[in-house]
Amino acid sequence: MLSKKMRNILFGFILLLSLQATGQSCEDLRYIDPLFDVNTTFNIEYQEARPYGSLFNQPYRLNIYEPEGDTLSHRPLMIFQFGGGYLVGDRVLPPAPALCNYWAERGYVAASIDYRLGLSAVNQGSAERAVYRGVQDLQAALRFLCEFSETYGIDTNNIIVSGNSAGAFTTLHSTFMEQIQAPSSYTGFGIGLDSYSLGGLYDSGNSYWGNREVKVHGIIANWGAILDTSLIGDSPDDWVPSILFHGSADNAVPYVYGQPFSSPFFPDVYGSVPINERLDNTTIPNKFVPLIGAGHEPELLNDAYLDTILWESQDFMYEYVLKPEIQSVSGNQNPTLNSTELYTVTANDPIIQLCTSLNNGTVISTNLNQVEIEWTTPGYDTLQIIAGNHILAYDTIFVPVQVAVSIGLEEVRNEVTARIYPNPFTDNTTIQLNGEIEKGCVMIISDVLGRVVYSKLVTTLITVNSVKTGKGVFQVHLEDKTGNRRFIGKLIAQ
Repeated sequence: MLSKKMRNILFGFILLLSLQATGQSCEDLRYIDPLFDVNTTFNIEYQEARPYGSLFNQPYRLNIYEPEGDTLSHRPLMIFQFGGGYLVGDRVLPPAPALCNYWAERGYVAASIDYRLGLSAVNQGSAERAVYRGVQDLQAALRFLCEFSETYGIDTNNIIVSGNSAGAFTTLHSTFMEQIQAPSSYTGFGIGLDSYSLGGLYDSGNSYWGNREVKVHGIIANWGAILDTSLIGDSPDDWVPSILFHGSADNAVPYVYGQPFSSPFFPDVYGSVPINERLDNTTIPNKFVPLIGAGHEPELLNDAYLDTILWESQDFMYEYVLKPEIQSVSGNQNPTLNSTELYTVTANDPIIQLCTSLNNGTVISTNLNQVEIEWTTPGYDTLQIIAGNHILAYDTIFVPVQVAVSIGLEEVRNEVTARIYPNPFTDNTTIQLNGEIEKGCVMIISDVLGRVVYSKLVTTLITVNSVKTGKGVFQVHLEDKTGNRRFIGKLIAQ
């Protein structure tokens, strides 16, 4: 069986061959395969902040990993935060170098950050404050990287935050916790080392980026947990695609619910299972990868777990964060022979590049999200369109086309028009008929071989389910009481 890497290389090679006839090239391996060497810059100071147990600020630093020789001016950012229970750890310890090199080789800018450590092991409030400081430090690092995004070639609209253990706690709380939802312990309590207020979430450590919150666009949480799952999905900016990894035998961070390390001095937290359940009850794209039988941070001793995390994460982030989503292609799907047609691609992200593959015609011109095609051969064809955004991530759509020798007389005489939406469709579509419809007419849907797959007595508004039609390209006709049929449109079930 081919490895994932070999499958991607083979797919890319076939794709490039299929597009050579049009003189276009859409490279689909960036963010998937290792294309670059890595240039690392160490010990970049991003903030000064007061750690636990100190009266004075101290500097905190990060390392930046960049794809060497990359000509793209703005790349997605991947931040990693190490684990260690807010007591131990460092930005240079495993698995940070392996993770950051992996992402940079694929075209990301990656950063591994240090953050403040220290807490009282006999006080729940102190543990909460450690998480809160972690969020402050993460936000300070994000502000720094946004402030100097031109220096490091970072696209501030594609920021992904990841973390292991304590780093995952920080990731989850930074993403889903608003200032008003922070535990009251952050304002200080008692006397001594934790008696002072930590201040706001977004005004600690530095004053970059106007001290405003940096919104992230994707998160990777490995063996993490959250104080309260109700923090997730309660505000519009919580819509952040999320992927979770957790060992079912984790004895440090609860897989379901409990206290970290089973210690009564830590607050109860919700692990990846209830976090996943909460995410499933929202519209936030998410995936949970349970590592059955694995303990805490199993990737440190078993590379297979690290591979799983990386492969699953890269595919998830490409699908839900990086690539544009083609929403529709407008243009004539029933062109006539030797006609020239314009097709316009609509997506959720500005399109700067189109690559088109077809058999029955010739690409005349391409301009951003539009392609002009001359249809030179009659018959059925499939128009493959690959659309790329500004970070060179791509989405693909297939549009069925039938090139006719001439316009049929029945289509010219047809006084009934139909609006079919959405089209193409996956689950349900609606056919809205306009014009004079004879009583007793039946709507007939047939496949490309003329076989009837669905029929219904005509009303002005008809809902069609793909379960009834199956997948494919279909013709829609109106049939009157005498058996005469009139063509009203094409239907595409994907």
